[in-house]
Amino acid sequence: MVQEERNIAADVLKAMAHPIRLGVIEVLADGERTVTELYEELDCSQSMMSQQLKILCQQKLVSIRKDGTQKYCSLSNRDFLKLFDCMHLHLRKFLNFRD
Repeated sequence: MVQEERNIAADVLKAMAHPIRLGVIEVLADGERTVTELYEELDCSQSMMSQQLKILCQQKLVSIRKDGTQKYCSLSNRDFLKLFDCMHLHLRKFLNFRD
């Protein structure tokens, strides 16, 4: 990777580096959800969810489509779920995390 690519990659990883944003990606792994479903499932406020979705959308990790008054969220790139598999393994194997 060249320096510019590392900088952009770091920005994408920063966009994921928040518990709610990680939760959004995990929930969306099961399919499209409304913003309401996301903030209810992740137990945060609507304004907090909006802030987190803005960050995820800026890095093209999540897409939002509007249908009437509802906003539907989905993953833009399902390949990012592979990072979750790596993280799961790392937490258990190297950091001794137990469910």
